[in-house]
Amino acid sequence: MAQSDSEISGDGDPWVHEHGAHNSLGFTLSQLGLETARQFSAVVGAFGLEPRDFAVLYAISQSEGPSQQGVGERLSIPASSMVAIVDRLEAGSLVERRARVGDRRTRTLHLTAAGRRILGRALKSAARQEAKINQGISSDERKLLLATLWRIGANLGIPTTALPDRGTGERPSY
Repeated sequence: MAQSDSEISGDGDPWVHEHGAHNSLGFTLSQLGLETARQFSAVVGAFGLEPRDFAVLYAISQSEGPSQQGVGERLSIPASSMVAIVDRLEAGSLVERRARVGDRRTRTLHLTAAGRRILGRALKSAARQEAKINQGISSDERKLLLATLWRIGANLGIPTTALPDRGTGERPSY
């Protein structure tokens, strides 16, 4: 069944009709999210990292010897993807797995000296990118924007610590 011209033009939604579909919140968030992700990927890519590698390295750096499972849960990365990420980071000598004292079944994750160096350099570049994003936005505006975006994320069922791709490395198709 073909759609009528009024259905296609958005006449059924007064907001879309008045402002245009290109001004929708979802469309704008999608544009900003894709471009921000592309630029961030280039920032961390300069250090041989993928965004998910950076996120895992950063999470490991936030506590001494977190479990691999705990980091995966915190970042909403499925166990199978988490194993592949840590395998790659370990192969690059950025992370090492150790058996937890008292529970050899649990693996804890630790940054190597090389991992700390790479993460430190990547954090500095990421901070420059964040400053670029925040240009012209006051601290109060930034706090309000973040609070609003977190509410939108909650509406969509997205945990605030989750990676956009849930650690799969998959990018949306166009």
